[in-house]
Amino acid sequence: MEGRRFARPQDALLVLGLLALAGICFAMLRAAPLGARAVIEQDGRVVLARELAQLAGPEEVTVTGAQGVRLTIALYPDGAQVIAAGCPDQVCVRTGKLGRAGESAVCLPARVALRLEGGGGAGEADAVTG
Repeated sequence: MEGRRFARPQDALLVLGLLALAGICFAMLRAAPLGARAVIEQDGRVVLARELAQLAGPEEVTVTGAQGVRLTIALYPDGAQVIAAGCPDQVCVRTGKLGRAGESAVCLPARVALRLEGGGGAGEADAVTG
């Protein structure tokens, strides 16, 4: 019986390429801006918008959504999260703490959304192509 090779040279190149791609993705995620502002919306209208950097410590906000579903949202200087909800599925609670701009937690039964916005200063470019 002839000895079989476990990997060919092409396989090593594929593995190196995948590792490089994973490294690039990791670097891009780490460079994502931190959320600077928490926005709570109910039925598409803003109920509360708070600059997180201005908080001295944790702050809790209670929002009553559709069908009387109540959500308790904790705001921190470095993020926000839904800590309690009166809905049956608890998806918004299981989302966990949001810390980066663009992240969101949504409670569909209450029709309430929590999202983080911005990280850069006003007037700063979102992206630059060259």
